Amino acid sequence: MIEGRGRVLLVEDSPTQAARLRSFFEADDLTVVVAASAELALEQLEAARPDVIVLDYHLPGMNGDDFCREIRLNVNTRAIPVLMLTSEKSDLAETRGLESGADDYLVKSADPDILLVRVRALLRKSQGAAGIVDVESRFSRARILAIDDSRTYLYYLSEELKQEHYLVETIDNPIQGLKRVDEDNFDCILVDFEMPEVEGPEVCRRIRQLHRDSEPEIVLIMLSSHEDKERMRAGFEAGADDYISKSADAAVIKARIRALLRRKFLVEENRRILEEIKEKELDAMRARAVREAAEIRAEMADQLAAANRELDRANQELEQFAYSAAHDLREPLRKIRIFSELLQKKYRGRLDDEADVYIDYCVQGATRMDQLIKDLLAYAQAPKASSETPQAVDLNAVLGKAVTNLQSALEESQSTVSSDPLPTLLVEEIRIQQLFQNLIGNAIKYRRPDEAPRIRISAVRQGEEWVFGVADNGIGIDSAYREKVFEVFTRLQPDTYSGTGLGLAICKRIVESFEGRIWVESEPGKGSIFFFAIPLRLDIVAETAAAGAEMAGQV
Repeated sequence: MIEGRGRVLLVEDSPTQAARLRSFFEADDLTVVVAASAELALEQLEAARPDVIVLDYHLPGMNGDDFCREIRLNVNTRAIPVLMLTSEKSDLAETRGLESGADDYLVKSADPDILLVRVRALLRKSQGAAGIVDVESRFSRARILAIDDSRTYLYYLSEELKQEHYLVETIDNPIQGLKRVDEDNFDCILVDFEMPEVEGPEVCRRIRQLHRDSEPEIVLIMLSSHEDKERMRAGFEAGADDYISKSADAAVIKARIRALLRRKFLVEENRRILEEIKEKELDAMRARAVREAAEIRAEMADQLAAANRELDRANQELEQFAYSAAHDLREPLRKIRIFSELLQKKYRGRLDDEADVYIDYCVQGATRMDQLIKDLLAYAQAPKASSETPQAVDLNAVLGKAVTNLQSALEESQSTVSSDPLPTLLVEEIRIQQLFQNLIGNAIKYRRPDEAPRIRISAVRQGEEWVFGVADNGIGIDSAYREKVFEVFTRLQPDTYSGTGLGLAICKRIVESFEGRIWVESEPGKGSIFFFAIPLRLDIVAETAAAGAEMAGQV
């Protein structure tokens, strides 16, 4: 049985026949809608789509064959299976009905059980077959396999079907036939009911099992020399789509095959079109998503550009404010320091000891505040790019200038500075000089009291970087503070060592302005090595050599 209540549109102008058939179908749990003419049936199709149409051939006005042609021309109704009923028993009438587009044909005098079996078969085919399009051009190339133990009948059948331009293959053994079905794909398979070894219904069941996942299903037609009801029922229950008597006229057999193949190809083409529609919809959705993403990216880029412009403006205003504030702060601070130093010189020892301490505090505080303001300005200016084009700078000469600037501190601490040969880079001289000066000054400040500082500058090319090292034999840094020392205002031993806590923070900003990186390796009591890496693209010698090699390769 078909799952759920199938919906049947019964087109019959005879009230008596309509009532009889309606009662018969409803007894099998089918929903029946009756139309007394083809015209009324078309109106019914506009309202709701049935699962199968049972149609009288002779109708007032539009005949049954004209009705079939009409619905086959409409994409929304052409897939509805049609069973045509008529009082005529001639082969010509059956052929005419099937050729008009009907899927099955039955005389009204046929056994009601046979009618019900055929309706059930059409209902099975109806499931999932909406929105079909015509592909009649494919019929001529359909592949047909005929399985029958009678070679004579196979020859007869093959010759008849070849006239329809089908590709026909015949096998006289059911076991070999099943093997062939497993090896290849066929559109239609004709199976004889009576065969040795395996009978036709069992062959049909095995074929359905082999191709249970195929979409649409293979058309299976049972052939038999007998037309009794039990054999027909057994054939349909085994999965056959039709049951045809071998004694039927060849035209009828071919018409039934054409009708079943037409439905198969319609369903197949419908699924293909639906897949194409879905794929096009997906493509449209993807294109729309890409377009929307591009629009969002463009909008975000505009917003980012506007934000960057606003940030640049804010930075310029902040920088201007910092310089103005520094100037305004340093001027009164300078007076405080000068007059505090005058008090210190003029009245030291003339006042009590407590007054001398207070004056020393004033001088030291003013001096430290002035240095803090200068360091803050240097920190703010460190990442700012110069408007001038970077020039090739010999770092050996730059290191010499940094050492000269620190000469007094070096002599006082009895420090020694040595260096490996350094490269020439495309950098701003003042910044790289400040970097060396801060790192060497840091080594001098954090020296051990019992040993003179020894400072070593190294430079090694590693991959796509120049890695510089500033090594000392000072007090070292605990591993917990190796990242923290590069943060602003970080002073690990403020009671022992003076400073503003900005020296290493300035070094970090300078290195990052070169798109480099800085880190420290240290062990408490054994000294530290401050490393900084600068990209190789800033190496003027390496860039010149690469350009020369490229030019040499082009010659």
